[in-house]
Amino acid sequence: MTEKIDAAISNYRVMSAINRKAKMLTLSDKKYVAEFNLPFLGKKFKDYNLEIATYYDELHDTLLEYAYVELFACFEATVIEHINLASGEMERIIKSNYSSPFPFVSYEDKFVKKKDDIGSLNKIVDLLSGKIPEALFSDLKEFVKYRDKLAHGKRFHEDLVLKSIEETYKIMVQILEEIAE
Repeated sequence: MTEKIDAAISNYRVMSAINRKAKMLTLSDKKYVAEFNLPFLGKKFKDYNLEIATYYDELHDTLLEYAYVELFACFEATVIEHINLASGEMERIIKSNYSSPFPFVSYEDKFVKKKDDIGSLNKIVDLLSGKIPEALFSDLKEFVKYRDKLAHGKRFHEDLVLKSIEETYKIMVQILEEIAE
């Protein structure tokens, strides 16, 4: 059930390790500035090591933001997959148990929500309201705010600081486990 978010967190871990290694290599040998085609190639600085360290630290921040976006997208896709499975099962049950003598029988498909009805993280939050433990629900709302901040520009929720990506991952796994129960 968590394959997609497992892959997302794994991607982050690999990219983060590559960034750390590239930083170490570049600090130990300036030839890597050219080899990695860093944007300050050929420029002169008072403190070249500080410039390199700053660049890689900022690159890590960017990688982290990309990783959060990928993690949120994978989480959302996983939840929507579960919604589709549940929706199909509910639709089957309604069709098999709700026959022509009942009112609104021709509207049976309208009684079941589908992916198009719940196609965004905000709608997923609404669906899960009161269905998962309050602490997880609170975290989920924070995830959505942070995702909005990253996706729509940092002007939204400027003061919002999210838990670490590892902690976010663990909470998402817990939410998915709650959904599966």
